[in-house]
Amino acid sequence: MRNLFVFLLGIVLFSVNAQDADNSFREDQLYFSVSYPFFSNPPNELIQNKLSYAISLGFIRDMPINTSRTLALGLGLGWSHATVFNNSQFVVADESVSATIAQQDSQQNQLSMQSLVVPFEVRWRNATASKHAFWRIHSGISLHVPMKLASFYSSGSTKDRVVIPSKDVLLSWHLNFGFNTWNISVLHDLQPWANATTANGIFDIKFTRIGLIFYIF
Repeated sequence: MRNLFVFLLGIVLFSVNAQDADNSFREDQLYFSVSYPFFSNPPNELIQNKLSYAISLGFIRDMPINTSRTLALGLGLGWSHATVFNNSQFVVADESVSATIAQQDSQQNQLSMQSLVVPFEVRWRNATASKHAFWRIHSGISLHVPMKLASFYSSGSTKDRVVIPSKDVLLSWHLNFGFNTWNISVLHDLQPWANATTANGIFDIKFTRIGLIFYIF
């Protein structure tokens, strides 16, 4: 992980030096996204109910790498939150996580996640300094530092909140593409937030998110 941070820092310094000759156009951006999260590989009995949601926001520094400035690297910092309604119940004992499937009264069960996000991406756009409506494709990896991973369970008058020990850092892959304001966003966890033991084996708590991302210049 230390090598990854050194690599990213080197990219930033290289790009800053390369821009001294021509800093006429750079696509620095604030971003906001809203998406639908779902389990990437859930147990067969697990069902998502109600409307799960995920939101994220942050800033990305644009670092052009070619003369026409249609190719760039992006490095940013952001925040992400997701609430996933489902029929699972998690139990934590001695740092070990187990999961069972609730057979009824599971409409209020949910997983809630928050993380700091460091996105690193390769960016293409057919833009110029005076052309503000253009096609773009951004793809790369995001470094997530979990701030919260908690399960909420409700059955009748019984309500329970379980804090799930998560990984210290995890990686996800993302792809954002579209035209002007409207852009499709896809994010897929490459590593699980945590691992839970079920009756049928190990359940990797990983998610895929599909939605929209909006860039604010």
